[in-house]
Amino acid sequence: MIFESLALVAIGLVVGLSGAVIPGPLLAFTLFDTSKKGRVTGHYIMMGHVLWEFGVILLILLGFGWMILGNTPIIYLAGGIVLAIMGINMMRSRGGEVKMGEVRVNSSLGGGIFYTAFNPTQPVWWATAGLALLLKGLEVMGILGVVLVTVGHWLSDFGYYTFVSFVVHRHASYVSPRQRQISTILGLFLTALGIYFLQQGLEKLVL
Repeated sequence: MIFESLALVAIGLVVGLSGAVIPGPLLAFTLFDTSKKGRVTGHYIMMGHVLWEFGVILLILLGFGWMILGNTPIIYLAGGIVLAIMGINMMRSRGGEVKMGEVRVNSSLGGGIFYTAFNPTQPVWWATAGLALLLKGLEVMGILGVVLVTVGHWLSDFGYYTFVSFVVHRHASYVSPRQRQISTILGLFLTALGIYFLQQGLEKLVL
């Protein structure tokens, strides 16, 4: 029982880390938010990330996963538009709030929810690696197995993003004077990512 439990947590940790280390909008926001506020905010961002993913997992377990996993083209298009807008606004900001219309992402936790919700790779990950992870936990130990692999997955997220945030904060003397340049670079990255997802969404609609 103890061995199986530890094994499931370890599996969740490794699979989760494989997704966490891939550069994306959440990483860009973590770098931006930490450098802007001058303190470690990665764990707060991850709380928002976990809140959103908890909802996704709940929907999948209740049989409503198709609502998220079955609308890939629409999610790519919506996510691409939002990320492109946020990227442009990030480039225009000078270390203040990032705006999208009337929405202001100045909260670390809110940003964690926002950049997870509008990340088009989320449904793809949950339809593949994430779903396989949940099924493995369910197969080995039922609902407890699902909880254990999920805990492992979230531990990897918290560990990686808090570490990244800490490194940025630790080198604040180098990072802070370059806040404007960092905002521009990360904004360009988000805009390019948004355009890429828009292209992917259009291609999926055509096909």
